[in-house]
Amino acid sequence: MTAVLHRPGRNGAERRESAPVMSERPACPFPQNQLRRRRWLSGLAWQQVRRAPATICYLAAVWVVGLVTGSVAHGPPRWLSGYVGAGIPSLGHGDWWTPLSAGLWASGLGSYLAVTVLGLMILAPAEQRMGVIRTFATLLVSQAAGLLLAAGLIKLAGQAREPWLSSLSGETAAGALPGLLGVGFALSCTLTPLWRRRLRLLLTVAATIGALYIGHLEQVALACGALAGLVSGALRYGRARSPARLRGSPPEARVLVGLLVAVPALGGMLAALAAHPGGPMSLLSFLFAAPGPDPHHLAAACPHTGLAVVCRGLRQQQLYAQWPGVLVQAAPALLLLLTAYGLRRGRRLAWWLAAVINLTVLGVSIGITHTAGSSVHVAGSGARARAIVLAGEAMLLPVVTLIVLLVTRRRFDQTGGRQAARKLTAAVTTALGVSCGAFLLLGYLLRDHFSPRPGFGVLARDLPVRFLAGRLPGSRVLPADLAGRLLSVWLFLLFWIVVLGALTAFFRHTRTDRDAGAADRARAILARGGSTLSYMSTWPGNQYWVSPDGRAAIAYRAIAGVAVTVGGPYGDPDALESAITGFARFCEHRSLQPCLYSVTAQARAVTQQLGWKSVQIAEDTLLPLASLQFTGKKWQDVRTALNKAAKEGITAQWWSYPQAPFELTGQIRQISQKWIADKGLPEMGFTLGGLDELNDPDIRCLIAVGADRKVHGITSWMPVYARGRPVGWTLDFMRRNTEPGTFRGVMEFLIATAALTFRDEGARFVSLSGAPLARLDRGEPPGTLQRLLDMIATTMEPVYGFQSLLHFKAKFQPVYQPLYLTYPDPAALGSIATAIGRAYLPHLTSRQALRLLAKLRRPHPNHHPGQQHEGRSTRRSVTQWSPAA
Repeated sequence: MTAVLHRPGRNGAERRESAPVMSERPACPFPQNQLRRRRWLSGLAWQQVRRAPATICYLAAVWVVGLVTGSVAHGPPRWLSGYVGAGIPSLGHGDWWTPLSAGLWASGLGSYLAVTVLGLMILAPAEQRMGVIRTFATLLVSQAAGLLLAAGLIKLAGQAREPWLSSLSGETAAGALPGLLGVGFALSCTLTPLWRRRLRLLLTVAATIGALYIGHLEQVALACGALAGLVSGALRYGRARSPARLRGSPPEARVLVGLLVAVPALGGMLAALAAHPGGPMSLLSFLFAAPGPDPHHLAAACPHTGLAVVCRGLRQQQLYAQWPGVLVQAAPALLLLLTAYGLRRGRRLAWWLAAVINLTVLGVSIGITHTAGSSVHVAGSGARARAIVLAGEAMLLPVVTLIVLLVTRRRFDQTGGRQAARKLTAAVTTALGVSCGAFLLLGYLLRDHFSPRPGFGVLARDLPVRFLAGRLPGSRVLPADLAGRLLSVWLFLLFWIVVLGALTAFFRHTRTDRDAGAADRARAILARGGSTLSYMSTWPGNQYWVSPDGRAAIAYRAIAGVAVTVGGPYGDPDALESAITGFARFCEHRSLQPCLYSVTAQARAVTQQLGWKSVQIAEDTLLPLASLQFTGKKWQDVRTALNKAAKEGITAQWWSYPQAPFELTGQIRQISQKWIADKGLPEMGFTLGGLDELNDPDIRCLIAVGADRKVHGITSWMPVYARGRPVGWTLDFMRRNTEPGTFRGVMEFLIATAALTFRDEGARFVSLSGAPLARLDRGEPPGTLQRLLDMIATTMEPVYGFQSLLHFKAKFQPVYQPLYLTYPDPAALGSIATAIGRAYLPHLTSRQALRLLAKLRRPHPNHHPGQQHEGRSTRRSVTQWSPAA
């Protein structure tokens, strides 16, 4: 681009200008000092109490009754449990009130805490959404129906000689958990489809794990109460399902399969924490967490089998009693949870891992069934049948899981890329080779440190057992001292740390598409039209989604499972809606969370039709050029800058940065480096351009140069296309020379000069770009998330000056247009925030993070608006607003 010299002239007569005026800076919705913050939090807590008074009274009654009767620590005393606890014994004696009276007690301190937490999380929202009468009516119905249905099932199981449920015939239960879960299912009927599905999944998994792994009367009643609450809610609210919604999307199927695969791991860890687990799946819980099933319960259920002997042997492993051994024992459960996470991401490797693990569990259960049948052959056919039924029940879950995996195998087609696969293979192979070689070689050399003294063959046969913390039968070579323990436990702990860490990195890795032609196709589509931020899609680091018909494209960055877009769709304006829906389907297939970042109100309207949520994150400032004249009192600062530049002999020169002379680019680099050094913080990227983004022939740079060739400031301008030609320009890079003696009004001078040039060239508008985390007060009541963003903006104002930047741009009398963040899933806001933070600061070091936190905590009484901003630099005294404004 040829350099164009622009010499400013003087501006004369003033006239009235009807540009919109920015309102006062909105006050921060959160208190500024510690005392007011405490009062605000206490007021918020009292407000929550006032919203659910019946729930608070009920929970207080439960605790008061428990304290008065001495039931908080270990449940109701023996003399009282027969009168308030529900079960077949109490119902058999005619105590008909026990299904309801059980809701005023709990089985121990853990149950009391669980009732309190679930009451606040389920009962309080239900009281607000369903009303007090419906909520507590559902609580009573679910509580009574859950315990009565559980008693009926136990009675039928006893007649059918089923070993698990029939062993519960002598138990009584106390606790309100069945009623609370029933209220939870009824509450789900009042929620939106997304949250209804999530709440039901969470409650279903909790009830299933409790019944299958803990397996006492209280857990069986909990599952029955949940069913009663679901039926009650469906009858009351009558939520019909369309066939399309029943079919579900790929992400929903992946989440369901992942939860099903995670059940054995969660159940195994829960059974390990329980005092006496007795559920049918507790028989196999030793495969995922120690100590495994309760031998006394198994012996009582099947007294003639060898199962109790086997389980006692598995529990008597003092080698793994300390924390390193506990971590090795928990490794299979963590592996299964990681597999479930990979299934949620649609990974093919996770599908194979889940299939292999469940086949292994099925093989172990078949072996236990064969052992149990052989051990009771002499005891008669009745005992043999009971043993086989007990082991067969434990076999049911892996069989169902394998069937589900086979049916849904096409849903899991995502790979992590060749480079990620090579890293995973290298890490696992190295860890396996080092562990096996070290155990065999060092174990043979240090065989005197084991008891009994093993040979090389014995160590080789014992090696597979060490990886699983002695879960499988094999030779028991125990360490005799510290050296033996290091080889037996610590070596395999390091193996599992490496393997689990490599799998976590592999499943979290988001594959980058390497389509060399995608960037060229997207750039060609950009010429058809776009927003003021669309040209940022050409910057390095972006990936591209192009619509099948080639009419629209979206640039995005895949970070931490979130696809953060660079602005909205661009291309043909008529293809906006189809582009958003197509990109959402693309993200669903790739197991990415779509997030449209810095989009206009038009794109926001399309996402609202899809049921997405949105929040304003910036304020775009547009300057129409058709009737631009710097006349009137409001333009006084701009005219002063233009006139002062003419007096001091400062000129505005247009350059393409790659073709600019070295004497100018060298000074620009020094100005930028000094700005970064003075800031002490990393330079932000993503939608904030730096020097690297200036190396583009289509970006125009306007440089303020003095008579001595000294650079006073620089601005860069990106084109905004429509129908193949630029119709507007967006301000991006902005730096000012802060050395003594430089022109202080250089930013106003450069922006005004650029606006006049673009007006003469026929451009329609100029965008001064968006001011992040700053917004106007339009009189709309802000939501919770919007208030949180306002608080973050106020906290970071002394460091980055977002609101000050908006105040500086106000002197150009712009037209304000809000920019939004739109997202389909509110539960993913944490991941979205992490992804956006990593997009802006991908190379943030620990020292820089600590420095940033220190600056945020430090008071800034002398902070003034208009100080230098990330990606843009202004003079300190650009405005006359006081800090209080």
